[in-house]
Amino acid sequence: MDHNFQNEEESNNDKEIFIEDKELEKKLLRKIDLRIIPLLTLLYLLSFLDRVNIGNAKLAHIEQDLGLVGAQFNWCLSIFFFGYILFEIPSNLMLLRTSPSLWIPSIMILWGLVMMLMAFVKNFSGLMSARFFLGVCESGLFPGAVYYITTWYKRSETNSRIAILFIGNSFAGSFSGLLAYCIVRLDGKLHIKGWQWLFLIEGLMTIVASILSYFFLSNYPEKTKWLSDKERKFAVGRLKNDAGKAHVAHIDKMQIYAALTDWKVYLAMLHLGASSVTFYSYSLFIPTIINGLGFDYIKSQLLSVPPFFCAGISTLIVAIFSDRKRIRSPFIIASSFTAIIGYILLTIPSIGIPGKYIGTCIVGAGLSPANISSITWLTNNIAGHAKRGIATGMVLMCTNIGGAVASQVYRQKDFPHYLFGHSISLAFLIVATCISIIQYIVFKTLNGRKKENPQSILEGKTEEEIKNMGDLHPDFIYSL
Repeated sequence: MDHNFQNEEESNNDKEIFIEDKELEKKLLRKIDLRIIPLLTLLYLLSFLDRVNIGNAKLAHIEQDLGLVGAQFNWCLSIFFFGYILFEIPSNLMLLRTSPSLWIPSIMILWGLVMMLMAFVKNFSGLMSARFFLGVCESGLFPGAVYYITTWYKRSETNSRIAILFIGNSFAGSFSGLLAYCIVRLDGKLHIKGWQWLFLIEGLMTIVASILSYFFLSNYPEKTKWLSDKERKFAVGRLKNDAGKAHVAHIDKMQIYAALTDWKVYLAMLHLGASSVTFYSYSLFIPTIINGLGFDYIKSQLLSVPPFFCAGISTLIVAIFSDRKRIRSPFIIASSFTAIIGYILLTIPSIGIPGKYIGTCIVGAGLSPANISSITWLTNNIAGHAKRGIATGMVLMCTNIGGAVASQVYRQKDFPHYLFGHSISLAFLIVATCISIIQYIVFKTLNGRKKENPQSILEGKTEEEIKNMGDLHPDFIYSL
């Protein structure tokens, strides 16, 4: 496979620049941050907004208008993830074959159109079809964006950047409630129902943003035009220095095979898959959960804002400290225990409405940083551009399997207390926390083996095999 990464050897002079020229690095990071992160965050905000607005549409009576009965609404949530799962890895392969500035805006235009067409569905089968194709078109954005960030930043810098991107998720949840509150009030205007206005306006917003992103989204640092020659060389060199001998810039089939056969990737898939059942059940159903506390439909839209706001702020704070300390697992485990406390508050019958509402905020404050730091942890421990891109797609595919399960967790028959949904979410969160502890033990053990006898790992390998070892190379130390 062709790719625009240059496969040049790192020189000793480059290493001296990295040690001495801290001012250039700070200036470069500011420049990259301003150019890359705000745009990606906006795009992901729109992606998540289009994904979860069906929860707001439920409160605007989409079920009654389309004649949905029983679990049909929940299946309309689940079908999105089936489309997402099927096309997540193929989409990342297309990103590797093309470029971010072409592929990401293209899929955005497609899902914006699907979002607008969803306003005109007439029945259950129409909504199912629209949600499936929405998942197909959205499948490339988040895994592509996570991979894209890792091609611009060192491992110690990625968590805070991915967290800022993920805040688009949390703020989308907050913004979704506020926007839905305003839009559904258009109900009846031009003989269009409130939930139809919701899909039309939010789909149009996505299309406008996608057109703009064609002109503003950059590709990789090797050939980007807004960096000077010196900045470009420094940007590429510091990434090579960060990975050391594990740096593999070229892309071939062996890199893809390495991702598909790495058991540590499958352990991460189990971890993120379990935690995503909890995360998506929270994200999709928070207006419904708050409605079950005794608030009317309109107030439930507004009261869904603070839990998402707490999630966004805590995600950023945890990510900043995690990057500074250059560790992941202690923050993941602590955040998971925070979310567990929140769910316990939601499941105790004797706790009143204020206590349960505070519980929803605590869940968000713990759940979101645990999820995003886990994704960052994966990318930190995979070396080689293609391997990281495919592994990211594999793990995020598994998170969306969790999303499909989550869509069935909160059932209308459990209204108003939703004890079944809270209990299932809590159980999956506990499982995910246990797996994260196992991952910590695994990475610490592997690091010990690499430090104890590095030469034994290289024995019997050709020079070409050693060059392509990626994160298996003894010089590559796994993040804990």
